[in-house]
Amino acid sequence: MLNISDTGDERYFVLKGDNISAGLSQLEDALNSFTREDKRNAVIDLRNVTRIDSMSLAAIIRVKNRLASTGRSLELINPTEGVLRVLQLAGLDEFLMD
Repeated sequence: MLNISDTGDERYFVLKGDNISAGLSQLEDALNSFTREDKRNAVIDLRNVTRIDSMSLAAIIRVKNRLASTGRSLELINPTEGVLRVLQLAGLDEFLMD
């Protein structure tokens, strides 16, 4: 459900399922571990995700804020049309995709 890859400055979390909430606990565990043990920025690739819910958005915001408090960033990339629409309706597109 989750692939992880690294570059020099970032760790990429690529979700494999179409619904982020199905793998939310795995993603949140991986991101929490990353925030404690790594000093790089994080990127969540949403190319395969067609649905996102409020619990998933809240978890992503918590991790983004935790990373920001240590001078790091979290960015969402490659959202599908449906996910982008939810982000826009929630007013989170610019906050999470910058």
